[in-house]
Amino acid sequence: MRTLPIVKMTLYKHGVGFYQRRGAVEGETVQLTFRKDEMNDVLKSLTAFTVGGGQVTGVDYDTPEDKEALLQRSSIQLSDDASLRDLLRDVRGRAVEVKTPTQELAGLAVGVDLPTDREPMAATLLSIYLPAEKRVLSLRLGDLLALTLVDARAAADLTYFLETSLTEENKRAVTVRVTPGSADLVVSYIAPSPTWRVSYRLVADEAGDTAKGLLQGWGLFDNTFDEDLENVELTFVAGMPVSFVYDLYTPFTPERPVVQEQARTVAAPIEFDRAMLPAAEMAAPVARGMMALGAGMPAAPAPMRMARAISAADLGESTAVAATGQTQGEFFNYVVANPVTVRRGRSAMSPILQSSLSYRKERIYNGRKQPVNPVITARFKNQTGLTLERGPLTVIEDGEYAGEAMVPFTGPGAEVYLAYAVDLGVKVTEEPSSERVLSSVNIFRGMLSVQEYDIQRVSYRVENNNARGVTVTIEHRQLPDYTPFETPDPAETTADAYRYPVSADAHAVATFTAQQRRLVARREEIRNQKLAQLQRWLRDKVLDDKTFAALQKVLVLYDQIADLEAKLKKNEAARQEIFAQQKTIQGNLGSLKESGEEGQLRARYVRTLNQLEDQLAQTKVSDDELKQAIEKTRAEIDAALAAF
Repeated sequence: MRTLPIVKMTLYKHGVGFYQRRGAVEGETVQLTFRKDEMNDVLKSLTAFTVGGGQVTGVDYDTPEDKEALLQRSSIQLSDDASLRDLLRDVRGRAVEVKTPTQELAGLAVGVDLPTDREPMAATLLSIYLPAEKRVLSLRLGDLLALTLVDARAAADLTYFLETSLTEENKRAVTVRVTPGSADLVVSYIAPSPTWRVSYRLVADEAGDTAKGLLQGWGLFDNTFDEDLENVELTFVAGMPVSFVYDLYTPFTPERPVVQEQARTVAAPIEFDRAMLPAAEMAAPVARGMMALGAGMPAAPAPMRMARAISAADLGESTAVAATGQTQGEFFNYVVANPVTVRRGRSAMSPILQSSLSYRKERIYNGRKQPVNPVITARFKNQTGLTLERGPLTVIEDGEYAGEAMVPFTGPGAEVYLAYAVDLGVKVTEEPSSERVLSSVNIFRGMLSVQEYDIQRVSYRVENNNARGVTVTIEHRQLPDYTPFETPDPAETTADAYRYPVSADAHAVATFTAQQRRLVARREEIRNQKLAQLQRWLRDKVLDDKTFAALQKVLVLYDQIADLEAKLKKNEAARQEIFAQQKTIQGNLGSLKESGEEGQLRARYVRTLNQLEDQLAQTKVSDDELKQAIEKTRAEIDAALAAF
């Protein structure tokens, strides 16, 4: 058997590679070896076809059992230190031929007799039965020059044991079978693979605010095969197709329900009488049957050849690679221009991108990402025509290392921001503050609907200690449901920030304030308002004079009601005090006589009770007057509120 070299491989970012092997085949089999953990992907995706003649007849592969289980299937079991003796033991009863220095014998192996502990292994005796002579001979193992296994089963079992012994525990063989003769065989499959990576370099000859540079990208990959990669077409894919592991390699036998046999009466044969036909009609079927077997009918078709499901044009030549980058559907391919050669156990870097570009340097401050100091960014549009995969970038300016950044996944034409350094010469401080400012007051059914602006404000102080002026782009956070006000329009807006440019001269300080506000509404009862609050609203021109006067009148009426209700409470307190006095006096009256001094005291208590009753009557009159006054005042309030 021979194997096929890898001629093309495509590496993806999610741990999968697509590989193509191709080569000339002489014979009927080609063997490929895979790691055990690769087999599920291989069985899921393996495709084999021939080019220019020949056919693929089938594919077989090692079972998932481990080596020990496979070896147990053989009738021959050889140990590491006595393999010949074990072989002679396991071919008992099989036809063999042996050769010694003095003779050649053919017979049946009887067995071996082991030497004692003090005798050498060569003293082992082999017994052979000679059927023609009907006798058994014993030969010393040390005299044995050759052993021929005449029994075909014994020879096959020995071959199986030896081939299985060669199998690596973590390796599995896949054999592709083809029709006899010469063929150009192509095999493709997917298999787990370390993700490829990319690194960039941005080299500029100048270090000004605007510069021209060269953007270069390198793809990094690893050769994890047990073979060298020689002159392989290499493609890196930016994107992530759906991929999963499905266990096709491990045998699976689902459980089936057990149906019990039911006892039943065996039915007797049922026969039907045949209809009687005329003799001529009875002969016709016989003639037709004879014609079906005769030579006059067309010959049976030859066995159908296996259809070639995939042609060379479909799979091998479907995409003409003529550029360093190309779009295919939802993915972008980096096609390495020259075939790569990587030795086993090595890794390599291949150039995938090289493009000239112009970029602009900006200082961006975002306190949530980098407090105190702004970062220096290189800003440019991706005009390479290629999709930039995510990876690290090293910036070289004016021949010196300037910093590092992460290139995000970027499509053609999209803008790129690369923050590669921190400007320690510029210091930015933030002073946040907030306040509530009244917007409007509406009156409805005795309620005030008050609308206020919740204002969030941040004052930025940009201190430039550099020897030249700078412009710092402030990224001010967007607050949900807030809108900017009394702030210049932002130069740019991102998903979560407004960008405001702030210029500061050399060794100078510049300030900038960004404000956002949100309208907040609440409802309050008019009676709970204070005159001082109304006066403030009048001063802030939230209320006009007429409305202020009307509200002031309503508040005065509410104050009058409060005074009247206070008097009602005072009357109630007096009434409870009178009730308490009456109860005490009535208790005392029960123990006093009607004559003498007790009679005089009794008369005084009676007069006091009469006075208390008069007071109660006066309190009731006062309550009625107060309640009438409250009802009248409430009517005035309702009328005043209705006027609003």
